[in-house]
Amino acid sequence: MEFNQITQLERELIFVLKEEYSFYQSLYILIDKQKDMVKYEKDEKLLDLYTEIERCHQRIQQSEEKISALKEKNPKMFHIASAAPEVKKLINSIVTMVKKSIGLVRENEEYLRGRHSRLKTELKGLKNSQQILKYLRDSEPAPQFVDGKN
Repeated sequence: MEFNQITQLERELIFVLKEEYSFYQSLYILIDKQKDMVKYEKDEKLLDLYTEIERCHQRIQQSEEKISALKEKNPKMFHIASAAPEVKKLINSIVTMVKKSIGLVRENEEYLRGRHSRLKTELKGLKNSQQILKYLRDSEPAPQFVDGKN
């Protein structure tokens, strides 16, 4: 009887992990898409993408709750079922996808920090230009020469 329960839990765990693996693959693709949008400055679609990633954060919490619920039912059987080769394979695949996603997130953050610094520098330049224009506007109007004529 206990063997059947372990087998059933193993199947349930495999089903859940396959769903999770598919989710993490989708998340990786989404983060990669975000990287391209950031890199090629397609800012108009970034907000939608960030919203989608926020939904993914909620989905990750649901994933953790699913696995915790399975574990809490019977920790001893869960431990035995989680040692199955197919379960381990799926877990390793999910871990790999998460590591790749974290790498992409780091690339995105690095690129955005550089972009932020570049924009800050450009804004300082514009501020200096604005001060120069203000100085020129405040000076006495002088005759304008066009094609050598007064």
